[in-house]
Amino acid sequence: MKNIKSIDPISLQTKELHKILLSSIAPRPIAFASTVDSIGNVNLSPFSYFNVFSSNPPILIFSPSRRVRDNTTKHTLENAMETKEVVINVVNFPIVEQMSKSSVEYEKGVNEFIETGLTQVKSLLVKPPRVLESPISFECKVQDIISLGESGGAGQLIIAKVVQIHIDKKFIDNKGDIDSEKLDLVARMGGDWYTRTTKESMFKIPKP
Repeated sequence: MKNIKSIDPISLQTKELHKILLSSIAPRPIAFASTVDSIGNVNLSPFSYFNVFSSNPPILIFSPSRRVRDNTTKHTLENAMETKEVVINVVNFPIVEQMSKSSVEYEKGVNEFIETGLTQVKSLLVKPPRVLESPISFECKVQDIISLGESGGAGQLIIAKVVQIHIDKKFIDNKGDIDSEKLDLVARMGGDWYTRTTKESMFKIPKP
């Protein structure tokens, strides 16, 4: 068709394909993942290859992919492999700037909680701390890690089972449900773009 550009993904460099995929598959929720290494160094980093995949058992999956630039792995992946634990913190608009700052590639051993000014709180069942400012946090045990490849850009799926949930009570409505309007979540788009779940951007569709 004249107005359609058709692309064979094999014909593209990984960097070009990465841009197309991330601009098209959007918005994506953000896993603000806190981990510790085997000697207790804390790491906090955001990942938008993320979603919930099961409620029974409660399973979240996110992917700290190998870096496209130089094919190195991320501290989050290395820590998850070592300790098999992670806390996934939800990102809303009030902490989006701190979340972005935590994505800087700090040296191993640097605590992003300190660099961003966020507050680390002791978890109940796992060693990684949770983010106090996050509206919802999920303490998780890593069930499995699946590598999708060894080249730059290859996903590394961390399959995390939720063992404890923390919800800030101010985001719970009078029915006991999470108030989506108050939550004010943010999500990743392509490039430097984000989106925000404001009242004006949300709508309901009755189930057929």
